[in-house]
Amino acid sequence: RASLANTSTAHHRIMFAMTTRVATPVVASAAPRASASRARASASRVSLNAPMTPARLSVRARAEESSADAPADEDDFESRLGALRGKRSKRAASDPADKTDKTSDTPAPKAAPKGQRRKGVADFTVVGTIEEPAGVNWGKEEIVYEGPPARGEIIANVAMSWTLVWLPLTISAIGRGLWASYKITDKRVCVMSTSPLRTERTDVPIEEIVDVIAIGRGVGLWGDMVITLKNQEKIELRSLPDFKKLEEHIRSRMGEADPEYAKI
Repeated sequence: RASLANTSTAHHRIMFAMTTRVATPVVASAAPRASASRARASASRVSLNAPMTPARLSVRARAEESSADAPADEDDFESRLGALRGKRSKRAASDPADKTDKTSDTPAPKAAPKGQRRKGVADFTVVGTIEEPAGVNWGKEEIVYEGPPARGEIIANVAMSWTLVWLPLTISAIGRGLWASYKITDKRVCVMSTSPLRTERTDVPIEEIVDVIAIGRGVGLWGDMVITLKNQEKIELRSLPDFKKLEEHIRSRMGEADPEYAKI
């Protein structure tokens, strides 16, 4: 028994010695790691609180300059790209002088006074009679032309009436010759109709005309004329003799009446 007790005691001592030797290096190795992490944390705090060196200041200044120049470089790139495409880029800076020049070259159209409107064909037309309208005094006038459409139109259309295609044109020409008449003076252009369907008279002052166009027909012996009013309505005069002379007369008179609207 004494020997067994001694053996057990020796065994316990050996096990205790081995446990102590193994645990000691683990604790010893963990201590340097903790001290190293504390050293790095303190160093980082010192570096944050430390003043910036000239090298760091120069690097930061260059970074700020490059960020400030970036928008200007981008705008310059956009303007060059727009020039290559043939149009100004959306992001490129626009020149106010260009807009001023473009707007100054195109004059603004003349508008009617506020609350008023331009007179049209209906304002110059009297229905039911071809007599001179009451209450209108034209004063002394110089008559340039007064009479029906050119008779040559009726002759030419009757000669071609044997074809069914030309028959409607022949009927229209005969109707104009019987019921239509024109009067052109230095103050107005008058169109009268005594048709059984509608009797009316239209007197347009020269100053209300802004454009006149005449096109020859019948080998140039007569022609059709279209006059445009200030409100852009049009009146047609068919088969006028001496149409070029009448066109020049109206054009010259409307130029004197309203040079802004005249297209000479």
